[in-house]
Amino acid sequence: MSTAPRTASTELRPTDPDALARLKRFGGAKLLNEMVALYLESAPGRLAAAEAGLASGDLMATENSLHSLKASSAQLGAMHLAALCEHGETIAHAGTPTGIAALLAASREELGRVEQWLEGARAGRLP
Repeated sequence: MSTAPRTASTELRPTDPDALARLKRFGGAKLLNEMVALYLESAPGRLAAAEAGLASGDLMATENSLHSLKASSAQLGAMHLAALCEHGETIAHAGTPTGIAALLAASREELGRVEQWLEGARAGRLP
């Protein structure tokens, strides 16, 4: 089974600075900074919870954690990470762990890139 997301993630930009700009227009720099800070604090734990769910055979926990990470990632413009999470969520929902470990590894790697991108955005440096 392929570990590539079912969505056309190759056509998506990995990150979408427009998402951050929309949030800033909606709630100002303070809201944006708070949302980025919350994401940077919670995203690693959500991914760790998905990994723990897989390790313990609790695919529902994996699905729920990936769903949460998908939503928050998409809201902040981390489109590739959101697509990876969506694919893992779909597989977990189907009740089979096949392919999820590779998706989680790819998600962990992508999360590192997203964290750097968001730290840069917080510092006023968008790529």
